[in-house]
Amino acid sequence: MSSGPSAPREPVGRESDVGLGWSEPAAPVEGSAEEPLLGRAEMAALLQGRAGERQAGILAALASRGVTYERWPVLERVLDRFRELLQASLRPWSAGEVELALETIGARRFGDHLESLPRPIPIAVLRTVDAEGRALAILDRALGYAVVDLLLGGRRAGTSNPVEGRPPTSIERALIERFVGLVLTALEQAFEPVAPVRFTLERIETDPRFATVTRPTSGCFLATFRIALDGRSGTLALLVPFATLEPFREQLRETATGERLGGDPIWERHWASRIWVTEVELEAVLDQRITTLREIAELRVGEVLPLEARPDSPVLLRCAGVPILKGRLGRVGDRVSVRIEDRIRREPEV
Repeated sequence: MSSGPSAPREPVGRESDVGLGWSEPAAPVEGSAEEPLLGRAEMAALLQGRAGERQAGILAALASRGVTYERWPVLERVLDRFRELLQASLRPWSAGEVELALETIGARRFGDHLESLPRPIPIAVLRTVDAEGRALAILDRALGYAVVDLLLGGRRAGTSNPVEGRPPTSIERALIERFVGLVLTALEQAFEPVAPVRFTLERIETDPRFATVTRPTSGCFLATFRIALDGRSGTLALLVPFATLEPFREQLRETATGERLGGDPIWERHWASRIWVTEVELEAVLDQRITTLREIAELRVGEVLPLEARPDSPVLLRCAGVPILKGRLGRVGDRVSVRIEDRIRREPEV
């Protein structure tokens, strides 16, 4: 049994690759300190576009296939733990070696990746139980038939080749679902130290057109695994929309479990302790009236503004102009007082 190597990054320059924006600065190009990357004519063409083009140059750049997102270190460790758990789960299925390696980590647009898939191909549509998010577990044809062949007692090294263009039968679907069940269990256990995520299998599709779980232009996280089962090998791909990972984004951005990027627990405790002893000024509003600017301008020293407030009138307490409490006017000894009766609850901003 051998564990997979560390996940290599996708090389830049291939048509299928996209910009990942791993929060790492680009390497400087030698001799570029004095020479601009683009000339004036090229910059003008980029901003204005050329005659006859459907989009201006800058709009074409914005509509490009590139998908950028920040690096989530904890997610990489979750994927590595998923690899180890799934490899351990597959060992009872094979009498020989079981190897599982994390090949690539990247980002793709959802529609672009589905268009690149052959047909038919086993696609498991996954759903998160609590957050109602969706994800795809895609088995290439080689892995799908390797799982079926292995569970049906096929011999080592797979003497039969997959039949191109033939969708899986109902029996083969049931066997593939057993494999997807192991994937779901490994995913849940891998996410457990970070967030309690529960996954369920919604359905199995063989046509990528019917496996749409988000908009074609939505960015997705893509991780591919190379699986070798007793001489048979294939690829498993996890395609997860960024919206599905959004509820766990803060946990996944941590540099280590329990430690967030830029967080300083000592400073946070000091800041919290000082907030509780900070002095603030409360303003008691006895009455309010609407008047005109002319009346304000005609006020003279000694004039009286009548108020409608009575000894039992409600009083509004404000802090920095924000209403926070309601009370009643009263007296304690020789001082005017306000008895707190209710707290004003503000509606959360959407």
